[in-house]
Amino acid sequence: CAFPRTPKAAQARAQGGLLVGPAWIWDCQRLQRRLPVRAYLLDGAASSSSDGEGAEEATPPEEATPPMETTPPRPA
Repeated sequence: CAFPRTPKAAQARAQGGLLVGPAWIWDCQRLQRRLPVRAYLLDGAASSSSDGEGAEEATPPEEATPPMETTPPRPA
């Protein structure tokens, strides 16, 4: 979510969702793995749980999402 105060963000919160900023998507792509969301939560997103616990529930365990294998580029 780019902005935390939109109707779509409010709807996601109401349904128990977590809101992360675009940096989470870019960093996951750059590192080729799903990162924990806690550092990327938008303001007010943690209010969907009383003490902020559960923020990691959106991220599966590391063994469930192995890093993608990359192959070096072939010489032209």
